[in-house]
Amino acid sequence: MDKVSFSYEYARPCMDWYEWIRKEIKPDDYYYFRIERRFGPSWWLIGMKPVKKPSYHWKDEDISEIKEPDLKRFIEWAKTERGSRIIEVKAISSDFNIIEEIANLIGRQATVTTE
Repeated sequence: MDKVSFSYEYARPCMDWYEWIRKEIKPDDYYYFRIERRFGPSWWLIGMKPVKKPSYHWKDEDISEIKEPDLKRFIEWAKTERGSRIIEVKAISSDFNIIEEIANLIGRQATVTTE
């Protein structure tokens, strides 16, 4: 069975109010994904796909901001038989602990052991 598209909504500032933007990611839209923790704090979703001409390279495309409940669903959606299509997690600020943020997303406690 083919994987269904992933859909979510987010609010974007517009004039003196907000507008709701609906996003849909089809399974074949991108090969890989990166999630970024940006200022705010907010999470952003970036799609990656190959470009073959004029020379082979990868193109990164900002998809949108994604709220934590939707990001948790996306993490599950991005799983594959051998791993995940999320290949990178990045922080654009050192004002928070990215390891703890990742642990919170996957529902685990970040622990440090010393020997």
